[in-house]
Amino acid sequence: MSEEIIVTGKTVEEAMANAVAEYGSKNASYDIAEMPKRGFLGIGSSPAKIRVTINEEEELSLEDIVSSVKGMKVTTGRGGDGAARRAEPKPERRQERAPEKKKDRRPERREAPKKEEIREAREPKPAPVVKEPRVIVVTEEEKQYAVEFANNLLKNMEIDATAAIDGVETTGEGGTTYPRLVISGEGAGILIGHHGETLDAIQYLVNLSALRRGGNTQKEFVKIVVDIENYREKREETLRSLARRTAAKAQKYKKNILLEPMNPYERRIIHSELQGVENISTHSVGSDENRKIVVTYEGADRVERRPRRGRRNAAPQEEEE
Repeated sequence: MSEEIIVTGKTVEEAMANAVAEYGSKNASYDIAEMPKRGFLGIGSSPAKIRVTINEEEELSLEDIVSSVKGMKVTTGRGGDGAARRAEPKPERRQERAPEKKKDRRPERREAPKKEEIREAREPKPAPVVKEPRVIVVTEEEKQYAVEFANNLLKNMEIDATAAIDGVETTGEGGTTYPRLVISGEGAGILIGHHGETLDAIQYLVNLSALRRGGNTQKEFVKIVVDIENYREKREETLRSLARRTAAKAQKYKKNILLEPMNPYERRIIHSELQGVENISTHSVGSDENRKIVVTYEGADRVERRPRRGRRNAAPQEEEE
């Protein structure tokens, strides 16, 4: 037969010690019946309880008692707050790593490329492709509307001049021709403006009126070239001369040169004039009315200069005569 007895103590260790001291000589086994409770300010607290089972048939040796206690995983050290402290496997020590050397974050010094390498890396840029807008035939009716609008404009501006169609104007590399409306008279010169700005505005209004009054909604544009005192031809020759001078200057000083703002028609003249020049290429920068042409020197001995403080970061401009 077996008999169960409850032994109490403030902690599990104390209850176990009491049980072993009293029943250690008998054939007994031990297990935890109830864990201790601390309560609040002594209220609701309860002791730890160890259940001792006494077997009368066999007597246990001291080794059996020790193994029974170890099986309960109860330490006989600090009681702490009365909770049973179970033996936990010790964490394995992490292998300490040797401190890594700090990497040198300074950028590596690179040798400046040699002149031969620069020459090999620099390749000539392809010449810009000048696209001419799609040609649309101007009808006789549209020419008549353009002349009427121009004469009414001159009359309203009280300028002693008249407008009439006088032959055709050749523009573009493909030899495309457009009707030429000439304004002539003593007071016509005032309508040219600075670099033809006023003349370009009149040409825009003339073409817009001819397009609207013509009534052909399938047309994208109507182009009639308006000219005064043969200004268009003179201006084209001036621009071509400017392009040649600028290219020669870029070749001499081996650097890029930025021209003044130009309209699309004038920029096409510069691009066309410099297409076949050795070590020279052109491209446009900016937007709208401030769009300019950059004449670029593409030779292997090109001079690379850094902008100085207090100076504008721009290439020198070539002034027209």
